[in-house]
Amino acid sequence: MAYVSLIALFFSVTNFVPVSAIGFVPIALCGWRFFGRRYPAFMTPLVMFTAFAILSTLYYNPESFLEFDFYRHDGNFFVSYLPILAGCVYMHRWDLNKILRRFYYFAVLINVPFYLWYVAQNGVLTIFRHPADTFGSYFIARNAAGGFLAILLCLGISCFSMKRSRTLLALMAANAMMLFSTYSRGSMFGILVLLPYVVFGRKRWMLATMVAGLIAASLAIAWYHTHSGTDYMGYQFSISNSDEKVANLDIRYEWLWPRALAYFRQSPIIGMGFGSFDDQIALVVHYFGLFGRAIGVTAEHSDSHAHNSYLNILAELGVVGLTMMLAFYWRLVGWCQQGTRAAMREQGRNFVAFRFVELGSVCLLAMSATEHRLTTPSNMLPIALVLSLLLASRARATFPAFMQRPKPVGPPSVATRLRRGPRVAAGPGAAPAAPSTGR
Repeated sequence: MAYVSLIALFFSVTNFVPVSAIGFVPIALCGWRFFGRRYPAFMTPLVMFTAFAILSTLYYNPESFLEFDFYRHDGNFFVSYLPILAGCVYMHRWDLNKILRRFYYFAVLINVPFYLWYVAQNGVLTIFRHPADTFGSYFIARNAAGGFLAILLCLGISCFSMKRSRTLLALMAANAMMLFSTYSRGSMFGILVLLPYVVFGRKRWMLATMVAGLIAASLAIAWYHTHSGTDYMGYQFSISNSDEKVANLDIRYEWLWPRALAYFRQSPIIGMGFGSFDDQIALVVHYFGLFGRAIGVTAEHSDSHAHNSYLNILAELGVVGLTMMLAFYWRLVGWCQQGTRAAMREQGRNFVAFRFVELGSVCLLAMSATEHRLTTPSNMLPIALVLSLLLASRARATFPAFMQRPKPVGPPSVATRLRRGPRVAAGPGAAPAAPSTGR
């Protein structure tokens, strides 16, 4: 089962062939092993959020579970996070430091030929003249490519903090250039936020301040652009602009974020329903101003989302869902920091994995204010698969106890030998003492 997660990790470099989505297979085949064991504290909010998302879908639109497009779009949370649970049903004794270092080499080097061809065709600075001519790596969407390369750079930083080398530094520089050429501003924003977090000691209060500030800013911008005369529930909004990047910002601030805020106002506690953001809702029945039930739903499974994970979760799952998700990441980062300190006392065992999951999570939380990154497979799957391997990791024993040879029992040391007493002369008629032979 461990090889399933490993194969999925190496195929996470592309979404043209969705092999990376097989990371959930171990939990699907051996789910009974999940029960009756003890797990880290972050597993509790993750399991609670998963159960809450399932119940919300059953309440809002249960037919979604039978539709394939649901798992590709609205329900991609299950594809991105179930691999974490899969790490609880298998085990391995691999050296994750070596595996992740080789994966980083592989992921960067496989992109080098494609990137050199892109630079030869367009140049490095063409993104400022022609925003559409960007580097897409092996992903369909540019934001998916940018998010993956940002998370990959977090892995490079983790490997470099374990063992510094010029080769690794050169690969990190190439990784950063590829990220720049995607022109994914949200992905670059995540790295810019991550750098001071790393430089100033990776304090958890910095993480809490960042997330609180991003949520407050998102709600403030959504409220500022909300117009009382606009029906945000009934129809889809479209905007045209010659500059693709400007149009992307316009539709985000003037429609998607206010729409998410309107959903949240309708049902602030538990949200409107998992996967409801891109649907058309004719009527909402209110209960005490805290709960809302959608009536006359036209379900659509598309790529349309709030371009903001915090607002999207508030719209679909309310305060309850967002609290569970933030609790998961808060405990996960704390667990990784403890694991990093423990790894330093154990000759660096799993150091790179712990550090990568921590840095990748912080970067992902920062990027999520610009896109719905928290559940995007291209962004989340590398973290989830490494976390799965980390949960399944066991200490490596070169010779198990039953194979070890018994230690030879030698003669007692000089210190433990009994001292001889004083010689006593033999009495008359006694036999003479035997000579010492050394035996």
